[in-house]
Amino acid sequence: MSEVQMLAETLPPIAAADALCADVLILAAPRDASLTRKLLNDAGVCSEYCANEASLMQCLSLETGSVLVAEEMLTPSLRRHLTASIRAQPPWSDLPVIIVASASAEHLPLSAVAELGNVAMLHRPMSPDALRSAVSAALRARRRQWQVRDLLRQQREQAERKDQFLAMLAHELRNPLTPIRYAAHLLQLDELPPERQSTLARLVDRQVGHMGRIIDQLLDVSRLTRGLVQLTRAPVNLCALARDTLAAHSIAAQGSGVLLDCRCDCEAWVEGDGTRLRQVIDNLVDNAIKFSSTGDQVNVSLSCEGDRVQLIVKDEGDGIEPHLQDQLFDAFVQADRSLERSRGGLGLGLALVKGLVSLHGGEVSMYSAGPEQGSTFTVSLPSLRESQAEEIIDVDTSPKTAPASRDVLLAEDNVDAADSLRMILEGHGHRVAVVHNGPAALETLRLKRPQVLICDIGLPGLSGYDVARAAQGAHRPALMLALTGYGSAEDRKRAADAGFDGHLAKPVAVPALLAWLSAAVLDTDPT
Repeated sequence: MSEVQMLAETLPPIAAADALCADVLILAAPRDASLTRKLLNDAGVCSEYCANEASLMQCLSLETGSVLVAEEMLTPSLRRHLTASIRAQPPWSDLPVIIVASASAEHLPLSAVAELGNVAMLHRPMSPDALRSAVSAALRARRRQWQVRDLLRQQREQAERKDQFLAMLAHELRNPLTPIRYAAHLLQLDELPPERQSTLARLVDRQVGHMGRIIDQLLDVSRLTRGLVQLTRAPVNLCALARDTLAAHSIAAQGSGVLLDCRCDCEAWVEGDGTRLRQVIDNLVDNAIKFSSTGDQVNVSLSCEGDRVQLIVKDEGDGIEPHLQDQLFDAFVQADRSLERSRGGLGLGLALVKGLVSLHGGEVSMYSAGPEQGSTFTVSLPSLRESQAEEIIDVDTSPKTAPASRDVLLAEDNVDAADSLRMILEGHGHRVAVVHNGPAALETLRLKRPQVLICDIGLPGLSGYDVARAAQGAHRPALMLALTGYGSAEDRKRAADAGFDGHLAKPVAVPALLAWLSAAVLDTDPT
């Protein structure tokens, strides 16, 4: 092992600077250093004079832009120590070194200082422009290195956040899967009392719903970051929406001993997507309840100021550390992770809130005095003039008569999913035929002419879209429903373009499916 290699292992790497460093460190005779500093200063370059080797090595840091050394100061000791420090740099760093040599190249050939790496050689006598040009090129290269350093740091931090997020996602998905697996085991026991079966069925339905919400939240954040969320705008009574959303959380709040209160001081009308605005309020209220303790109060208030409507959700719960407050609306950033894990959640809710509020032309902010001091979230949205606001009347589309039995073709390649859905539909009086691929679905349409087609999109042989299009020339059922794990607006449009009447994202809510069948019975019943 060479002496330089041994030095590189024993010396610390070039240190990160505690404060802003000079662009150029100069090691030269005092008079030459003074003239050089004046030239560089006139060119807008900050430099620092180092009187000796020890001073240079002490000032050297990863924030140093370049080192300029006169040949006569480049002693064997300095060359060894400077080479060792440069070799110990991180991979992104390649410190530029400028050597001012005598006129004779033979006196100090470039090969003699090649170990210093990124070396430029200037020979006396030199013009001021040559010096400024060499320093400018060195600093330009160094700034590029710093950009690479910052990019690598950002990528590393982002990768760490994603790793932490994936670990949390696995944790959150295992939570509902655990009781589902236990329930499946219990349901296989002989002579299980009916009331216990009902309890287990409700448990499974509840946990599947929880998993569905996790997946929906992931997809929504993904669509927001890609700019794929489209709003269906209409006048929305934000006060009524807030009261309705708060009522939906009342059972959860009571179970946690948290008090809910809603105050609306104005006709808070906005133009927006009612479903998406409900998501905003739902996430904020859910967050407030989750991080509150028994006896705490969650207050939702609305006020109108000029052309803005303000929605404020205030809680008396855990509060938030000041250093996390600026990052709280970013994806993959959570509060205290031990607390987050005990309360559940992926930490994406606030990122979703920020994205949806921004799409509505609004802003969202938060304030907390610190841990155990509660939190206040404020959403500001453009208001709608009262003359523009029209009450939205909810039309009750639920069937008014008992549904009749229908002939259903279920095309689903997942055998377990097909069998369970078939049993559900047969349990509600429908006659169901099951196929597991696209060509079989098309053949069954021709031969059996069912009244309803429930078709998975990802079928082997022919996709669900192809089946729906081909059904127009074979047998077009009165009702065709797309069944898919993809639930974006683009997916719904593709299903409609293929000829489907409805689009149901997995896991399908059984009441919603039965409501479709009931409506189809009413529309197509010959009597």
